Amino acid sequence: MRLFIAEKPELGRAIAEGLDGNYKSGEGYIQKGDNIVTWAFGHILELAKPEEYNEKYKLWKLEDLPLSIKEFKYLPKKDSEKQLKIICDLIHSNKITSIVNCGDADDEGQILVDEIVQYSKTSKPVFRVLINDLTPKAVREEIAKIKPNTDFKGMSERGFARSQADWIVGMNLTRAYTAIAQKNGFEGVLSVGRVQTPILGLVVARDKEFETFKSIDYYSLLGDFEINSNIIKARLKTEEKILDENIAKEIKNSCENQSANISLKIENKKEYPPLPYNLLILQAECAKIFGFSPDKTLQITQSLREKHKAITYNRSDCQYLPETMFEEAPKILNCIKENLNNDEIKTLISNSDTTIKSKAFNDSNISAHYGIIPTQNKISSQLTQDELYVYDLIAKRFIIQFFNPREYQTSTINLEINQRIFTATQNKTIKNGFRSLWQNIDNDKEEQDGDKNEYDLSSLKDGDIAKCSLIQIEKKQTKPRPYYTMTTLLKDLNSVAKYVTDERIKKLLIEKDKDKKGESGGIGTPATRSNHLKTLIDRGYIEVSKDKKQVVKSTKKGKNLIALSPKLLTTPDMTALWFEQQKMIETLELQRNQFLEEVTKEVINEIQRISNNEDFKILEDENKPKIQCPQCNKGFLTKRKGKYGYFWGCSEFKEGCKAIYADNKGTPNFETKQTNNDTTHKCPQCNKGFLQRIKSKNGNKWWWGCSEFKQGCKAMYYDDNGKPKI
Repeated sequence: MRLFIAEKPELGRAIAEGLDGNYKSGEGYIQKGDNIVTWAFGHILELAKPEEYNEKYKLWKLEDLPLSIKEFKYLPKKDSEKQLKIICDLIHSNKITSIVNCGDADDEGQILVDEIVQYSKTSKPVFRVLINDLTPKAVREEIAKIKPNTDFKGMSERGFARSQADWIVGMNLTRAYTAIAQKNGFEGVLSVGRVQTPILGLVVARDKEFETFKSIDYYSLLGDFEINSNIIKARLKTEEKILDENIAKEIKNSCENQSANISLKIENKKEYPPLPYNLLILQAECAKIFGFSPDKTLQITQSLREKHKAITYNRSDCQYLPETMFEEAPKILNCIKENLNNDEIKTLISNSDTTIKSKAFNDSNISAHYGIIPTQNKISSQLTQDELYVYDLIAKRFIIQFFNPREYQTSTINLEINQRIFTATQNKTIKNGFRSLWQNIDNDKEEQDGDKNEYDLSSLKDGDIAKCSLIQIEKKQTKPRPYYTMTTLLKDLNSVAKYVTDERIKKLLIEKDKDKKGESGGIGTPATRSNHLKTLIDRGYIEVSKDKKQVVKSTKKGKNLIALSPKLLTTPDMTALWFEQQKMIETLELQRNQFLEEVTKEVINEIQRISNNEDFKILEDENKPKIQCPQCNKGFLTKRKGKYGYFWGCSEFKEGCKAIYADNKGTPNFETKQTNNDTTHKCPQCNKGFLQRIKSKNGNKWWWGCSEFKQGCKAMYYDDNGKPKI
């Protein structure tokens, strides 16, 4: 009997439908004939925290870095322990003779199931099936192509190498940056990562460009041309902006009242309906229309998929659909009509034509996933208003695939005077197609102010002569690119290569995405980008305006971090260079351990660099007064988070100062000082620390606690006339 392990419940159900035999449902699995299908919920194992390797790693000490990890441990996620046990019990069942890895068809999907198999310590044979299309016929075809899982060893090694390298960089540098910054007066955590920090670098660079931009004047020339008693407006074509007004005047004087030779170019074009959403484009659209944060959109789609089973896989990076899904379209449209049940949707569906096969249905453009579309599931529970908004967007993007393209004609004229070219373009719709019922999609860009022509340019012909009757000189100013909005930032994350000046790095980033339609040298994945942005907001690196526009700006703290970090961390360079090495890992030319050793060396070099940098100071508020330590008079107190909440400690603690104070609404409470120099009373519980007399917050009573409370000792005693009552 085979055990199929799917990446998600949705895929598990699809596999079961594609298998022959009687159906039998169990808790966390489905039996179908001689096969059992079970599933994960994405990653149900995670890399262990540092303290799982060594208790001393609970404390963030610079001298412990880099963390010594000989072999990485994977532990169950708390919310997935039950399902993991079900899967492992099935793996070890005497009925099961072989296991089939049904993770998504990429390295992330590969290791997601490999983690489970390795965690189970099974020696049973493992096979691999790659499934993109969830229709029963397609599932059966893929199962027939089953291969040994060992054929995908390179893909697995590549995936493990990337995730473990991310752990090495993130854990070590976050601790190092935080420890050094706190010593210099910083409060809180400085998180650093391969993807997160370059995203911050992108925002900081845009802010700097906008804030330091100096506008310059330039001149644009708009001409009036008389022909057949009509006026045509055309603008001077220039390779570079005209910065000298005298040059503009010279052109005006040499062209006015002169004849112009006309050349005409007519092109017939089609505007096709927009493709179904992937997660990034859906997040960008929801930010623009509803003002939703990326994380909120992700959560809504998660609910639509898991709770309501209303949409397909929501973390997809692809906008295309399997060609077999074209056959399922009428059923999906009927389901949408039932689920939304409003006049707008009914009108759209009644005007759609399911014989039209849009560009979206293309197997060759599908990655590990396909576009986000509605399922054939009837929604039984009430959608929230926000869920309804998002489901409506997703549904309309699917419905529009069954409309004809808009057909239009583009007429471009060039008017030549004294070797100067003035040009004008005009679009004329021939057939409205999907635009007849779909006006809420952005229209073509309008011509510049004053350029629009009422006269039909297509009625002209090559060789016609027009007279230039007037030329207006328009003084304009160059403008910087605006601050990011959440919409524009999200869209930029899939094409950061365009900002890279190093041609080798740029080429590597673009090559990384060569098989992903819609991605062109991006950083992060649709599944992780919203989490990175949320972390940047939560850590105070960036701030987002509260209005619907959601303008994104870096904070002083974020700018300081980028200024103090090396280029390798603040740009996509690390992602590009890792990609180059991961290709070698996949082809088994480079071992995973060799790659991780090199990453660790880079981490060591960076820790040494910042340790020797006396200017490594990051203050969240430069105007905030420092609180000098009253015990050593050298350091200053910083607010930190311990196991039992916030407290204040001295920046000179590594040099021996043990001053610790309770937090009182953001300030140290000096009346509750823990006099750690008092070693009179040994703690009877841990036998390591000493009992300290502490005044309660209301100032009425005293009590005794252990100096090792940060290390987990929970000893607490009443005060008995200045002594602990044990």
